[in-house]
Parts: sequence; structure tokens; C-alpha cells
Amino acid sequence: MKSTSEHISDEVSSSLTAKAAGELMLPTVICGVVGCVLTIILSVIGRYEGIDLWLEEYYTGEPFYMAESGGWNEGWNWVLVLVLTFGVSFTVLDTDMKWRRVMIILLACVVILLSSPVLMLWDVFWSPVMVFVGVLWSWICAFIYSCQHTMPCELLLPCKVKEVDDVDMDLTSVGAVEVDPESHPEAKYQPKEQASCPD
Repeated sequence: MKSTSEHISDEVSSSLTAKAAGELMLPTVICGVVGCVLTIILSVIGRYEGIDLWLEEYYTGEPFYMAESGGWNEGWNWVLVLVLTFGVSFTVLDTDMKWRRVMIILLACVVILLSSPVLMLWDVFWSPVMVFVGVLWSWICAFIYSCQHTMPCELLLPCKVKEVDDVDMDLTSVGAVEVDPESHPEAKYQPKEQASCPD
């Protein structure tokens, strides 16, 4: 009969082998390319122009009163999209828990969306829509892949098997087991029986 720890470790290993083994580098490239190419194509055909104009008018109006901006070079958007889409894809695929993968996109969204009003303080207008869409698409692709596969980072983690303590039984009274003081430190410091003193 298997012990409890062996039974739990068998369940953990069977749950890991239930999903197909995933790779890291090739899915990272695919997810990064999907997010990068999609958002650049949408930018080239002008899908973000309406949001960009509305955002610029919002910053120049009340309560921000942004002065005329020197402009943001469009090439920087392409560099940011390239770096962040591949970076988010790699980070998600190399992370072992779902809640951590969700935290990655939440952190990325906060940083990307709040960078625009921060740059506006220096009268530099930057619309985060293009970068945001690319990062979001890359994250969605990487998240779906990582949920359907067992990633290499999950295989490297030690299986945390909860040790179950034996039921408190005094086996020494039965004579079945001799207590080892090294394994049971509390038995080491038990007071000795005092010899009865003659009156």
C-alpha cells in the first residue's frame, strides 16, 4: 500500500503529464510576432488615428492645458512594440502560475497607460494605444498557450508534498518501535525517573 506522500506526488505528476509539454522559445517568437505585426498593420491602415486625435485634444484642454507638443517620433512606437510584445510573451511563458501571468498584464497595462500622462507633463504627446494593443494581443496568445501546456518552468519546480504526521501512538509501549532521540527531540529531554529514596 502506498503512503500518503507517495499518493500525493503521483497525483501531482499525473496532473502535470495530463497536459502536453510546451516549449519556450518558438511560442515566444510566434506570440511576439502576432502582437507586433497585428498592431503595426492596424497603425499603418490608420485605425488608431481617431483615438490619438481625441486623446491629444483632451490633453490640450481642461484641466491639463498641454502646450503644443514637439511630437513623438513614430519610430519609437515601433521599437516599443517590438521590445514589449516579445518581452511580455517570454515573461508569461516563463512564469509558472496563472495568477502571476495575470499580474504581468496588469502591471504592463498600468505602466503603458500611465506613461502617456507622465510624458504630457513635459509637453510630449504620446498615444499608448498602439503599444497597448500589441502587448495585449501577445499576452493573450502566450496566456492561452501556457494554460494548455506544461511549461519548462513548471517542470523545474520541486513538488511540494505535504508531509502527513503519523497518528500520536505510543509505539514504544507496544514494543514495536524504539524511539530514536535524534528523530524525536522531545524524547531526549524527558525527565528521568527518580529513584525512590529509602526513608
